Amino acid sequence: MKGKFVYKVGAGLILGSVFLIWGCAKKVSITPEQVEQVFNRARANYQELLSYNPPEGLTYHYRSLMSQAEQARAKKNLKSAIELAEKAEEQSRLANQAWQAEISKIRENLNLAKEKLEALFPFHKPLVKRYWELEARFAKRQFEGLSAEVNQLLKEIDQTNEFSLAMSRTMVVSAPAEYLAFYGNVRIYKEITPEGKLKEVVATVPPGLRVEVIRIRLFSPELNFYLVKAPDSDAQGWMAEKYLISEGRGY
Repeated sequence: MKGKFVYKVGAGLILGSVFLIWGCAKKVSITPEQVEQVFNRARANYQELLSYNPPEGLTYHYRSLMSQAEQARAKKNLKSAIELAEKAEEQSRLANQAWQAEISKIRENLNLAKEKLEALFPFHKPLVKRYWELEARFAKRQFEGLSAEVNQLLKEIDQTNEFSLAMSRTMVVSAPAEYLAFYGNVRIYKEITPEGKLKEVVATVPPGLRVEVIRIRLFSPELNFYLVKAPDSDAQGWMAEKYLISEGRGY
């Protein structure tokens, strides 16, 4: 009997200790510093999103939840404040993911527009100007509404290419007298450097000669190059736009 009594008392003490520990665990309090850490993390995620100038609709859920979190903190309901701030952080993270996907698609379509414009002949100045304007907006992170405008540009490039009346991809070589006096015939170069300079002469052609345009390279808003092939020759290379005159329909 005595042994059984000791066992029961011991078991009771162990069980009581378990409830005591559980009760103490429930009473662990949340500190204001912990709340501030969660709030700071949520704000940092939101600032990352804002740095890409998202539309207002993508920030609504974050702003609403953080407002509620602030109200809960003001009422000393720290548990609720943390939960709401964590939800706000998640919303800003999801919004950022969605917006980054949109931005990536815009970048992809701008690259496609450039590729199509470089293959278009004759050179279409208004469309090329629009392309560089859209590139400038992208560089400034002015993304809102940009996707629709890039898509419209792609559509117009395709229409221009489809209905182009140009029957020939030839242009006439031209250069001022000063150039000809100094260099002789106009030079064709092997490559374009990253700085926009022409490098390594592969051929020279006289003014008035018609050369075939293979493609165009849009280097900057002020600088374009043409990949050309000289007639009755295998020589091909790059020429600056200013040394070529269009024979076909101009824009």
